[in-house]
Amino acid sequence: MRRFRYDYSLTLRFSAPICRHSFLLRFWPNGDETQQLWGRELWSAPKSTLPLTADAFSNACACGHIEAEHQQLILRARGEALIRGGRLDVADCPAWCKHTTPLTHADGALLSLARDLPADPMDCALEASRRIHEHVEYRRGATDERTSAAEALRLGAGVCQDFAHMLLAILRARNIPARYVAGLIPGEGETHAWVELYDGAGFVGVDPTQLRPTDDGYLRVNVGRDSRDCAINRGMFTGTAQQTMEVCARMVEI
Repeated sequence: MRRFRYDYSLTLRFSAPICRHSFLLRFWPNGDETQQLWGRELWSAPKSTLPLTADAFSNACACGHIEAEHQQLILRARGEALIRGGRLDVADCPAWCKHTTPLTHADGALLSLARDLPADPMDCALEASRRIHEHVEYRRGATDERTSAAEALRLGAGVCQDFAHMLLAILRARNIPARYVAGLIPGEGETHAWVELYDGAGFVGVDPTQLRPTDDGYLRVNVGRDSRDCAINRGMFTGTAQQTMEVCARMVEI
């Protein structure tokens, strides 16, 4: 069991003034038997009220609106977490964990990687991750948020999001329910992505990028069918500006 302080900052910059900016921020980690949260804070600049709601996957969402003109928006979330890790006991697996999506569709190449895998769900996931690494290298900039699992495999390169999508495609092809997870690991940079599979008693995590089961160093923030369900920010505004985004995520042990 380990205790961490986390801090997430998202800066949106616009090439010209915008207004009537409505946005959603998904960065309010839920507490459960594997992670306890306290001291959670959310704020924005320019200032907006940020009431919390929940999406279809039970992720907490803060909804904000800025009516006045602005060319920059800063969103920040911070708090502390005590992480136990291990299995998250769940009696019934949500049906959506079995559903493929355009980002996690298994084509012929992915189905070939899914052949003759171990029957045990965790062993299956770890062996599938090892096979993925035989064909795909970790490389920043090779893919983007629209890249599917099949496309990443063909490219032979990707980042944590792509490794998670490929593992999801294989597990679901093997009829093993699984979900995408966006969250934090110790260090500074961006968010991380991994997979949680349902083993009949609950969800257990596998990090296909690092070829290992997850542990008490993984803070779960959002879950869903794929990365689109876990997007931390969504928004719309009035104006013709181009948008750029800067992310800084940090989780340090205390």
